Amino acid sequence: MSELNFALTLLIAIAGPILAISYLRPILVPVLNALCVEPMPGAIGAHFWVRSAYVLAVAGTLVLSLLFGDFQGEPLAAVHRALLLAAGGCFISIALITHRVWTPVQARLAKPAVAAPRSPIAATAASDRWV
Repeated sequence: MSELNFALTLLIAIAGPILAISYLRPILVPVLNALCVEPMPGAIGAHFWVRSAYVLAVAGTLVLSLLFGDFQGEPLAAVHRALLLAAGGCFISIALITHRVWTPVQARLAKPAVAAPRSPIAATAASDRWV
C-alpha cells in the first residue's frame, strides 16, 4: 500500500463532501429554518440537520473510499479513483438530503391556499358584472 495514495484518497474523501455541503449551506439553512417547527424550532433544528449532513456525507464518502480506493497503483490513478468515489458519495448524500427536505416542501405546496374572505363591496361588484 502506498502511503501517498492512502493520504490523497482520505484527503479527497473528507474535503469533497465538506465543500459540497458548504456550497449548499446558505440555501439549506433558510429552507430548514422554515421547515423545522417541532421539536426543535427554527435555527436550532436547521443547524442540527446541516451538521448531520456534514457527518453523513463525509462518513459515506470515507466508507466508499476505504472499501474501493486504489492504494497500490500510481498516485494519479489513486486520485482519479478517489475523485470518482467522492463525487459518487457526495451525489448520493446530497440526493438523499434533497429528497428528505423536498418531501415536506412538496406537501406544503400541495395544500390549497385558503382564500381570504371577500368584502361585501367586492362580492357585490363581482355579481354585478355586465353580461
